[in-house]
Amino acid sequence: MRISHRFTAALAAVSLAGSGCGLAGGGGADGDGPIKLGIMAGLQTSSYSHPWVPQGAKIAAAAINGAGGIGGRKVEVVVCDDKGTPQGAALCAQKLLTQDRVLMMVGDDGNMEAGLVPALKAAKSISWASLGSSLDSLKNDRVYVLQPVLVQYWIVPQMLPPTTRKVAYVSSDSVIAQESRKRATTYYPKSIGVSSVTLPATTADFQPTCLKIKETGADTAVLAISAGQSPSLIQACHQVGLTRLRWVIPSIEVSPQVVRTLTDLRQPNLGVLAYGGTVRKEFEADIAKYGPKVGGITNPIADGALNAWLGMKLLTKIIPAAGGPDAEKIKAWLDGQKAFDTMGATAPIDFTATPVPAMPRIKNTSATKGVYENGEPVVTEPKPYTIKTP
Repeated sequence: MRISHRFTAALAAVSLAGSGCGLAGGGGADGDGPIKLGIMAGLQTSSYSHPWVPQGAKIAAAAINGAGGIGGRKVEVVVCDDKGTPQGAALCAQKLLTQDRVLMMVGDDGNMEAGLVPALKAAKSISWASLGSSLDSLKNDRVYVLQPVLVQYWIVPQMLPPTTRKVAYVSSDSVIAQESRKRATTYYPKSIGVSSVTLPATTADFQPTCLKIKETGADTAVLAISAGQSPSLIQACHQVGLTRLRWVIPSIEVSPQVVRTLTDLRQPNLGVLAYGGTVRKEFEADIAKYGPKVGGITNPIADGALNAWLGMKLLTKIIPAAGGPDAEKIKAWLDGQKAFDTMGATAPIDFTATPVPAMPRIKNTSATKGVYENGEPVVTEPKPYTIKTP
């Protein structure tokens, strides 16, 4: 997954047509049929594919149904491939919200969420547990984000050990680079030197970048690059002698290949994990029990998979508390929550607050400290860190 997709998608206006427009509670607000929940993600695109997002949602649905459903009703996941384009997102919005009449969206990978935003109001629906990738979605009151991408970078200074002296931010994305430098200036103590190293997305030779990192004298490198580039960069830097460099990698940018490389090279690292507590172990248990029933999962450590699973599981609490499967009632209930419990995955979320005025849909400002070892992310401090004002 490339971070650049999370901030640079062109926007498409969505016009919903047909008699289903404007009907709240699609997917079975009445009756005893299944509660239909929509999810859109890039499954067949020119540059990335996230099949594990709907896979995670389906595993959660199987677990929910195995426990009796929600209010005695089964849940059904309806998937649409947005193909990683605004046009695809517009088509998915119309199909899911108008044709399929899902109750709401759950766990989208967020890359093309901006194409969905205009449709949500027309359908009187919401997008719950979006991965929070689109700047438009971070401003829209019908999008609910559990894991905003930038928070993981902002919280890094609080997680670094006190022995840290110099930090290099390695980025191939201008937005991430700008935000990283801004936050570095604000949050790091003056005793820590901060520098930036640019790694173009098209780079094939990583040694020059490693030499630049070495020149900065950094003991820590924060990665804000494509997960596809990270293993090659880590290997190249190990070869030029940066064997004790601590790699800081937000879990949004982690792949099995990244974790395997860190493990094989025994490279020091810090995992800034989107979710903590015991949810990852619970996710793994559901994968083992229900994964075979729904076709398994291709990337069980991906944040997108865990996010979609968690978003689905939380509905077992949200829908009954809101008074039933009605999107407008669910929206009203969520908007009044001041300490929403995410099964301990994050700090309690205050959906009434606006901690980041420029992006008002960022409600969760926490992350969990961990490490990547033995081929998987491991929580080292279960209690999430919350961003503190410097």
